[in-house]
Formats: sequence, structure tokens, C-alpha cells
Amino acid sequence: MAHALIPYLFISLTLSPLLLWSQPIDTLKTNQLQSVTVKARRPIVDRQADKTVLNVQADATAAGKSMFEVLQQAPGVIVDPNDNISLAGKPGVNVFIDGKPANLSTTDLANFLKNTPAASVDKVELITNPSARFDAQGLAGIINIRFKRDKAFGWNGSVNAGYSQSDHHRVNAGGDVNFRAKKLAVFANLSGTDNYQRTNISIDRTIPTGTSLLQFRQRGYDSDGTSGYTLRSGADYYLSAKQTLGITLNANGNRNRFGTYSTTDMLSTDPTPDSSIINRNDNPNQYRRVNAALNYRYTDTLGHEFILDADLAQFHNQTDNRLTNDFYSRSIGTKSQLPYARRGTIFNGLTDIQILTLKGDYVREWKRAHMKIEAGIKSTNVRTDNNLLVFNGRADTQTLDYQQPDANRSTAFRYQENVQAAYLTGQKSWKKWTLQAGLRAEYTQVNGLATPWATSATAIQRSDTSYLNVFPTTFVQYQLNQNSQFQLNYGRRIQRPNYQDMNPFVYPIDPYTSQRGNPYLRPAYTHNLEFSYTYKYAMTGSLNYGRTTQYISDITRRDGIAAYQTVDNVGQANFLSLSLNTPLPITKWWNGYLYTGLTYNHFMAPLPDGLLNVTTWAFNGYMQHSFTLSAKTNLQVSGWYNAPRRETIFYNRGLGSLNLSIRQKIWSERGSIQAGVDDVLNTMRWQQTVAFGDTPANRQSIDLYRKWESRRVYVRLTYRFGNQNLKKAKERSENGALERIKMK
Repeated sequence: MAHALIPYLFISLTLSPLLLWSQPIDTLKTNQLQSVTVKARRPIVDRQADKTVLNVQADATAAGKSMFEVLQQAPGVIVDPNDNISLAGKPGVNVFIDGKPANLSTTDLANFLKNTPAASVDKVELITNPSARFDAQGLAGIINIRFKRDKAFGWNGSVNAGYSQSDHHRVNAGGDVNFRAKKLAVFANLSGTDNYQRTNISIDRTIPTGTSLLQFRQRGYDSDGTSGYTLRSGADYYLSAKQTLGITLNANGNRNRFGTYSTTDMLSTDPTPDSSIINRNDNPNQYRRVNAALNYRYTDTLGHEFILDADLAQFHNQTDNRLTNDFYSRSIGTKSQLPYARRGTIFNGLTDIQILTLKGDYVREWKRAHMKIEAGIKSTNVRTDNNLLVFNGRADTQTLDYQQPDANRSTAFRYQENVQAAYLTGQKSWKKWTLQAGLRAEYTQVNGLATPWATSATAIQRSDTSYLNVFPTTFVQYQLNQNSQFQLNYGRRIQRPNYQDMNPFVYPIDPYTSQRGNPYLRPAYTHNLEFSYTYKYAMTGSLNYGRTTQYISDITRRDGIAAYQTVDNVGQANFLSLSLNTPLPITKWWNGYLYTGLTYNHFMAPLPDGLLNVTTWAFNGYMQHSFTLSAKTNLQVSGWYNAPRRETIFYNRGLGSLNLSIRQKIWSERGSIQAGVDDVLNTMRWQQTVAFGDTPANRQSIDLYRKWESRRVYVRLTYRFGNQNLKKAKERSENGALERIKMK
């Protein structure tokens, strides 16, 4: 089968360039430097001292993709079927947008990324161990998504449009405009998407019931149609040579036409007649996010920098879940409908979240003394308002009663979180050493209350209302010589529960499967230690260890013959990873990049369903090869592979993809046309199993299979307008060392 070839194909395509690269490295050692040529071309993946940068605009295979798909193939990043993102083998990533926390739930973040065209993003920064200046939230570190923003003087812009086809279509289009004068800089970016696809699903569950076994065999598909937009605009006004005032407005939204349609057969080994359910779950969703930000910056030539930020973000999410089930019984050779077999329920969910953030930072640098200090304060206030109304169908008429919600199932959930933070860092360099140390303190106040409509029901109140934490960070760097650099990093971090994960609402998928939140979630804490070695500012090897307590994870549980998915603190987790990433300068016309990561995880927890004590090895790899066919034509081959691995009670099988693309410059190099194929071998499918539980009453045996429309053919057009030869504003180069300098 094609998917079984992915590991062997990945190894063969990556090992051969490594062998070829040994000669250029030796040549660089012995040849004298005769001339230096500065190249404007950006590498696709750039490894820097404190992060890995994925330059999206330099990646031809990103054409026509969403940012969700780009992250799926990013080096060291793993996205599971529940849309949870892991970095360097560890879950709990804090996603930033233009340097600021996105503050989105897992589902809302996935919707945002799926409706954000990669063409609107400049780069993605992967930071496994952030300094004390960043929020301590995120066990695995930070993924910072930076949108395009041209800093050239004058005006210019671009427009783009893409179309891809599998069984169904995917369309995206967008454009941006930039203007910069002496005192004023203005930008605007607008993009939109319209997608549709079907995902085939297969779920098998076996449940011990006394002396017999009950088997659930579910077959069906998910129907996912989504249309959305992303708007970014802003202006910077230069009050003087030292002062800048900026304002930005970001908005995005989507309308999701999601539904699940399946047939579930229930087969029993006892004399009870078998039965089946035809399930229809229409779950349209509307999401809207608006963020306004004000920024003031002061810098002078003496090394002083002062920054003030004020941000206000508002989220609105509306879900109308209509669940309809037809129940059937089976006798030998016949199939007859039971009385009142059709049952329907409507779940109307509304969520509003408001986040106000105030922040101030001060930086003082002494260049001659090679010393710098940073200090800052931050206040974040979060308020969420959630309401769930449940309308039941009446058995006598088999219709829905829209007049009166079910008081026993309808609930209101209010949640408030206030975080006050302060930090101080200092950095000093001398000879071959650089030392940076920092301390961040965060005081958190939490208040959550779930109130059922029924007067006889008991409200759910969070018990832990406040806590103070300190988060130290340390970075030590040693430059042995021009070719060798060593670095040792340490940091303590926290993972606060997502706002929606604490929402106790029960959302059914079918009569025997549901999702629900956990209002009693507690924050998780981790200690991260990383040692890395960099050779010639290009090849980097890293050894990373993390130990997490009160680890937060998705988990499934039994409730009689029904099963539900929730989020819980599942004890202690230990993470150990070894990774290698390097550019591959093979020849003048062939360049590449390779990332390989080996991880070892250990999960320990006394769960209600049994004692969890699981160890697992896993492998993650990403490779990219770029071939310059002519001055205007570029061919690119990329692929990634995630080996089978375990995540608490889940076992995930291997997953990988091979992608091809070609890009041609047109219209006097103001435009380009890109075409390609994603998932050439059609290997992207998700297979997951659960085998857990120490007694028949709680034992779980689940096999999950999902196959979506991953193999797609796409084409994309891009055109740049305005003056492209204007002098650029001074920016720090992001290019890798081997891309910046070519030896002649």
C-alpha cells in the first residue's frame, strides 16, 4: 500500500543529500575566501539561535494551502485529529499572532488556521524555550504566526488567487496594499476562502456487558463546508525620529456548514436482538473575532527603548446543533422500525469572550559593555459568557418543541480570569560567553460558575480561585570557534486550561457518543531543559527534556454503554527529544532542508478507569528539496512523516505526505504562477486506537479511522503592483548563514 512506502521514501530522499553535503563542508574548510555575494533569496526553513523560522512566502508548496496545512508539515510540529498542536514532541503550544497571544480554544484556533490562506502569512516562528519576556503560558513553547507587511517606502501591493481540486473544490483569494511616507505608514490585507470536503469515518467499539459483548460498528462521513475571511489593517505615525504611534485592526470570521451522517450497527453476543441507528448531526457554526490594538514606541541612540501596548479582543461563536436519529431493531432476515423511532434534539450554543490586555516594556542596552536589561508589566482580563439551550423532540408527534428549552439540560456558564505579570531579564556577553537570566511572576485569579436552568440542579463552582507563580529562565551560550556554538537553556512554564475546555456543556455526536468540558481543570506546570549544538550557523542538533505535572490531555471515558470525550489532568508526563535540522546546499541548482526528531514520552497517572503507565518512542521528520531549473522556474519536492506514537490512552498510527510543486515567474517577474499536487501518494489518513480500563465496567476498546480529501491538484496566481524598486526600510536579515553567503 502507498502509505507504507512513506517511511522508506522519506529516508531515501533525505539520506542521499546528507552524503552529498559532506563534500561542500570540507571544501568550505580548506578553500580561501575570495569573494562574497549577498543573496536576496530567503531559505524556506531558517534555524536561528533562539528559534526556527519557517519562511512561508519562500515555500512553493504553500501555494493554495491554509495555515493549518502549513503547520501540519512544519518541522517538529504534530497536529492530531482533535486539532491539538505539539512542538518538539510536547503538546501545550501557545499560538501567537504577530507577537501577541491568540487566546483561542483548540476548535476556534483550528477554524482560524483553516480559513487563513498561507499567501497572507510571511513567516512562522517556532520557539521551544521562550525568554521571560514572553507569557509563561504554553508547555511546549510558542508558535508565532507573522502576517505579511511590506516596509518599503512608497506604495505597492499584491493580489493572489488559488484553486485546488480533489473530489471537491477549494478556493482562496486575497490582496494587500502598503504605503509608506516619511511620517506615515499604512497597510491593509484582506483574504477569503471557500472550501468543501468529505471525510470518510469508521469507528468500532467493543463493550463488555456482563457475560456478553456489545459491538458498535459506525460507518459514515463528515461533510465540511467552510467559507471565511481574514482582514488586517493598520497605520504607524512617526511622531519624531524617536517616537512611533501605531494602531491595528484585525478581524476574521467563518461560517462552517459541518455535519456528520452515519449508520451505527449494535451487535450483541447475547440473545437480545441486534439494532441499528441512522444518525444525522447537522452542526452549522458561525465564528467572529475582532481585535483592536494601540501601540506606542520610544527609542533613542543611547540604548533606551520604551513600549506601551493596549489590546481589546472580542470573540463570538454560535453553534446550532440539530441531532436526528432513526432507531431500528433487527430480527432474522427482516428489519422493522420501532414505535416512535425518530428522535430529534436541537442544541443552541452561544459563546462570547472579551479579552483586555495592557502591557509595558522597557529595554536598556549598553553596546560597549555588551549588556542589556529588559523589564515589563502586563495585565490580562478575560470574561467569557456561555449559554446552551436544549430543545427536545416530542415522542408523540416526532417533532421538536421549540417553545420551551429543557431545563434539565440547558446551562449557563460564566468564567473570569485575571492575570497580572511582571518580568525582569538581563543579558551579558564577554569573549566567547553569553549569559541571559530572567524571572517572570504571574498572579492569576479565576472565577467560574456553571448554572443549570433546573431549580433543583446544583451549580458548579470552581474551587481554586487564585495562585501566584514564578517562572525562571536561563540561557547560556558558548562560542567555541567560528564553526561551533553550544547553548544550554532552562525554563519553567505553565499551561492554563482553555476557556472552552472548562465549559461543562455536553455536545452529543450521536446517542452513544458526546463531548463535554471539565470545569475542575487545574493548570499544568513543566520544567524544560534544552542543550543544542550549532555547526557553521546552519546545522543544529538539540536534546530537550521536559517534566510536566498535572498534565492536561484529551481523554475518552465510558458512561454505561455510551462513551464521551473530555479534557482532564492526567498526572505526570516526561518528554525527551533529540532532533537534527540542517540546510542541504548540495549544488548551485539544488538546495534542501532536513529535520529529524526522535522522542521518548512517559505518561503516569491514576485515572478513574485504571492506572496509566505508558512509555512510547516516536519519530517525526520533514524534508524539502528545491531545484532551480532556470532563472524563472523552480521545482520543489517536500514531504513529512510522523511515526506511530502513544499519547496517554491513545495509540496513533503513522502519518505522512509527499508534495510536489513548480513555480514560474511571469509578467516581467511581477507575477508568478504555481501549480502542484499535495499528498501525491494519497497517504494522509488518521488511525487511532484505545485499549484501556482495568475492569469490565470501564474497559474501552475503540478503533478510529478517518480519510479526508488530502490529495489535491492546485494552481495559484500572484501579481505584485506598485513600485517594486523602492528603497527598503532597514530590517534585520532573516536569512540563514549558508543562504546569505556563497563562497566563490
